[in-house]
Amino acid sequence: MKLVNSVIKTAALAGSILFGTTAAFAAPPSDGSTLGECYNNWISHCNQTTPGYPNSCYDEVLNHCDSVHSASLGTLSGYKIKSMQRSALTKAKRANTTLVAPTVQPVRVQN
Repeated sequence: MKLVNSVIKTAALAGSILFGTTAAFAAPPSDGSTLGECYNNWISHCNQTTPGYPNSCYDEVLNHCDSVHSASLGTLSGYKIKSMQRSALTKAKRANTTLVAPTVQPVRVQN
Protein backbone atom coordinates (compact mmCIF):
# COMPACT_ATOMS: atom_id res chain seq x y z
CA MET A 1 0.00 0.00 0.00
CA LYS A 2 2.85 2.39 0.81
CA LEU A 3 4.42 1.70 -2.59
CA VAL A 4 1.19 2.51 -4.43
CA ASN A 5 0.77 5.76 -2.48
CA SER A 6 4.33 6.86 -3.17
CA VAL A 7 3.96 6.03 -6.90
CA ILE A 8 0.73 8.03 -7.08
CA LYS A 9 2.30 10.99 -5.26
CA THR A 10 5.37 10.89 -7.51
CA ALA A 11 3.23 10.76 -10.64
CA ALA A 12 1.09 13.65 -9.39
CA LEU A 13 4.17 15.72 -8.60
CA ALA A 14 5.71 15.00 -12.01
CA GLY A 15 2.44 15.89 -13.72
CA SER A 16 2.12 19.17 -11.88
CA ILE A 17 5.72 20.11 -12.69
CA LEU A 18 5.15 19.27 -16.37
CA PHE A 19 1.91 21.27 -16.45
CA GLY A 20 3.55 24.22 -14.71
CA THR A 21 6.39 24.42 -17.20
CA THR A 22 4.20 24.05 -20.29
CA ALA A 23 1.53 26.45 -19.01
CA ALA A 24 4.12 29.20 -18.69
CA PHE A 25 5.05 28.83 -22.35
CA ALA A 26 1.43 28.75 -23.49
CA ALA A 27 0.48 31.95 -21.68
CA PRO A 28 -0.14 34.98 -23.89
CA PRO A 29 2.31 37.85 -23.70
CA SER A 30 1.85 40.85 -21.46
CA ASP A 31 -0.04 43.88 -22.74
CA GLY A 32 2.71 46.03 -21.25
CA SER A 33 2.43 49.35 -19.52
CA THR A 34 2.80 51.39 -22.73
CA LEU A 35 1.52 51.06 -26.26
CA GLY A 36 5.01 50.50 -27.67
CA GLU A 37 5.75 47.76 -25.14
CA CYS A 38 2.46 46.08 -26.02
CA TYR A 39 3.32 46.16 -29.74
CA ASN A 40 6.76 44.66 -29.12
CA ASN A 41 5.48 41.89 -26.82
CA TRP A 42 2.75 40.79 -29.19
CA ILE A 43 4.92 41.03 -32.33
CA SER A 44 7.37 38.67 -30.60
CA HIS A 45 4.44 36.36 -29.86
CA CYS A 46 3.46 36.32 -33.55
CA ASN A 47 7.07 35.60 -34.51
CA GLN A 48 7.00 32.49 -32.32
CA THR A 49 3.56 31.20 -33.27
CA THR A 50 3.03 32.01 -36.95
CA PRO A 51 4.98 31.22 -40.12
CA GLY A 52 6.02 34.78 -40.94
CA TYR A 53 5.02 38.33 -41.78
CA PRO A 54 2.73 39.30 -43.47
CA ASN A 55 -0.20 37.40 -41.98
CA SER A 56 -3.30 38.24 -39.97
CA CYS A 57 -1.61 37.69 -36.58
CA TYR A 58 0.37 40.91 -36.87
CA ASP A 59 -2.64 43.04 -37.83
CA GLU A 60 -4.74 41.49 -35.07
CA VAL A 61 -2.17 42.14 -32.34
CA LEU A 62 -1.70 45.77 -33.39
CA ASN A 63 -5.48 46.24 -33.18
CA HIS A 64 -5.51 44.41 -29.82
CA CYS A 65 -2.87 46.75 -28.39
CA ASP A 66 -4.76 49.77 -29.73
CA SER A 67 -7.91 48.61 -27.94
CA VAL A 68 -6.09 47.79 -24.67
CA HIS A 69 -4.28 51.14 -24.60
CA SER A 70 -7.13 53.19 -26.05
CA ALA A 71 -6.80 55.79 -23.29
CA SER A 72 -3.26 56.65 -24.35
CA LEU A 73 -4.23 56.83 -28.04
CA GLY A 74 -5.98 60.13 -27.41
CA THR A 75 -2.76 61.74 -26.23
CA LEU A 76 -0.68 60.57 -29.22
CA SER A 77 -0.79 61.91 -32.75
CA GLY A 78 -1.72 59.60 -35.61
CA TYR A 79 1.78 59.99 -36.99
CA LYS A 80 3.33 58.87 -33.69
CA ILE A 81 1.06 55.80 -33.50
CA LYS A 82 1.89 54.75 -37.08
CA SER A 83 5.58 55.30 -36.34
CA MET A 84 5.35 53.04 -33.28
CA GLN A 85 3.58 50.35 -35.34
CA ARG A 86 6.20 50.51 -38.10
CA SER A 87 8.97 50.33 -35.53
CA ALA A 88 7.44 47.23 -33.94
CA LEU A 89 6.87 45.59 -37.33
CA THR A 90 10.56 45.91 -38.17
CA LYS A 91 11.05 43.15 -35.58
CA ALA A 92 8.60 40.85 -37.40
CA LYS A 93 10.07 37.74 -38.97
CA ARG A 94 9.50 37.88 -42.69
CA ALA A 95 8.06 34.91 -44.55
CA ASN A 96 10.64 33.10 -46.62
CA THR A 97 9.51 33.63 -50.17
CA THR A 98 11.39 32.81 -53.30
CA LEU A 99 11.21 35.15 -56.22
CA VAL A 100 10.11 33.56 -59.44
CA ALA A 101 10.86 35.20 -62.75
CA PRO A 102 7.79 35.70 -64.90
CA THR A 103 7.51 33.50 -67.96
CA VAL A 104 8.11 35.31 -71.22
CA GLN A 105 5.21 35.17 -73.62
CA PRO A 106 5.92 35.32 -77.34
CA VAL A 107 4.76 38.42 -79.18
CA ARG A 108 1.91 37.73 -81.55
CA VAL A 109 2.41 39.06 -85.02
CA GLN A 110 -0.42 39.24 -87.47
CA ASN A 111 0.21 37.74 -90.91
